[in-house]
Amino acid sequence: MDFGFSKIFTEIVSCGNITKAAEKLGYTQSGLSHTLNRAEEELGFKLFYRGKKGVSLTPEGKTLLPVAREMEQCREKMYETIAAIQGFEKGQITIGTIQSITINTISPILKAFRHDYPHIKIAFKEGSVQEIHDLILDHSVDIGFTSLQENDEFECIPIFNDPLLAVVPTDYNSESGYFNVKDFEKYPFIMAAMEKDNDKDIDRIIKNCNLNLDVIFSSKDDIAIMSMVENGLGISMLPQLITLRHFQNIKTLPLNPPASRVLGVGLLSVESASPATLKFIEYLKKML
Repeated sequence: MDFGFSKIFTEIVSCGNITKAAEKLGYTQSGLSHTLNRAEEELGFKLFYRGKKGVSLTPEGKTLLPVAREMEQCREKMYETIAAIQGFEKGQITIGTIQSITINTISPILKAFRHDYPHIKIAFKEGSVQEIHDLILDHSVDIGFTSLQENDEFECIPIFNDPLLAVVPTDYNSESGYFNVKDFEKYPFIMAAMEKDNDKDIDRIIKNCNLNLDVIFSSKDDIAIMSMVENGLGISMLPQLITLRHFQNIKTLPLNPPASRVLGVGLLSVESASPATLKFIEYLKKML
């Protein structure tokens, strides 16, 4: 099988449609279909189920996909290394980010990086902390700029600490200017949630401080949580980045004792990362 088939395979997966993938790759629809059929004959199994609305991966295709993505990353690294040796920088980076980072930190870094390296293309995939972690592990992104956890199964590069804050109505009175963590037990609590569980950073503080909370609502939507606090339904705990540029009728207070989440870069291997990816990480460290 042609080494370049990994590109065809991953592009069809990305588009979910052979016709769209053919357009992006410069094939005719029939030409790409023929190439796919021939590859499946060589493999001895089907990679895709075909349907009226497009294609979906077979179990065998799902097993092969992470390997194909890894091959594409290796190919991209080879081209970037050749370009660097020749004296100019080009390539592509796919970055996974969580929403608070996208909104509050990425734009100035992108502007500086694009100014210095205009030929490096950058694509983003946004999701929750867990989704970004999954994207790193299945080779869907080159790096994930996210909240780092102690049990992460990839290499981590801490960049900065993002303080966790109490989110309370504006009429909340705090003479000290701080919010005692144990006081969360006195009020209805609105929990920041993920797909199947509580937010990992918030949950860590709750467990470490042995808090017994009266959780009345939980939400994956940070703006919804702040709206609930604004309307007097309860109080919450959120990272500082999330609370920036949002509601007027809430206020935030630093916690006592202080707590924070660690934001940084996760990637499968620094050693195998492409030159463009390593250069972007340099900019993250320098500017943050």
